[in-house]
Amino acid sequence: MHPKISIITVTLNSEKTLEQTISSVVNQTYDNIEYIIIDGGSTDGTLDIIHKYEKNIAYLISEPDHGIYEAFNKGVRAATGDYIEIIGSDDCLCNYDIIRQVAECLDGNIDILSCCQWAVEENTGYQRLLTNYSARNKRTYVGGMIPHGSMFVKKEVLEKYPFDESYKISADYKFFLSAYYDSNILIKYSDIAVLFFSANGISSNIAVCEEDKRIVKELRLPDSFAKDNRSVWKKNVRAILGEMGIYSIIKKIKDRLVLERHQCNNRICRWCGRGV
Repeated sequence: MHPKISIITVTLNSEKTLEQTISSVVNQTYDNIEYIIIDGGSTDGTLDIIHKYEKNIAYLISEPDHGIYEAFNKGVRAATGDYIEIIGSDDCLCNYDIIRQVAECLDGNIDILSCCQWAVEENTGYQRLLTNYSARNKRTYVGGMIPHGSMFVKKEVLEKYPFDESYKISADYKFFLSAYYDSNILIKYSDIAVLFFSANGISSNIAVCEEDKRIVKELRLPDSFAKDNRSVWKKNVRAILGEMGIYSIIKKIKDRLVLERHQCNNRICRWCGRGV
């Protein structure tokens, strides 16, 4: 099988990071990729960067939208691939052969291929692996999002469960749970790490908790599937330690003991300090 894979990047004023993302896609060795960029009406140099790679971009639209999930849905509607991957404008694929490796795992019967990804901390350059292990056994799964940027999803699944645009942060979690408990959808899990993901997201713990609770209620899932207040408590403790100057010391020690230094061979990488 030689499936067509549509890769969607949603962006808004991302001139500092976008070229790394685009370069990681357009230099892939796999030859059946459709690259789609949905821009929210950028006013910085984002569009200049995009136009540098115009010949490698199958579809581009730049117009204001009402949020990231509306932009996701625009990209899905434009896609013509067998499978769709959505990666952020501050993330990048791990290497230039990774989509070929993914394509070898797809056989047409799989509706969603869930892979792993690395979360890279912007300030330190250290990374940790985000896995899908928690969801592999439905009997023991008690909620929690698995890496979304490293999912390869059939277009018809994303059409059946479009991103709910009434959410600001957690519509990808709602999509995953909806598909996960649909008995007609086959999910396969892989240990392949596909993506380097910027760990410096915009989500606040409190907002995520509130949206997760709403998802659990709408999908009629157990309360355990909503993040509890422990994450909020951790955030408050972290803030107190930060004011005392202790948190930064603890974090440096943890980084050296637990995490690993980011490294890759991509031509453009801000974490390696190459090509930027």
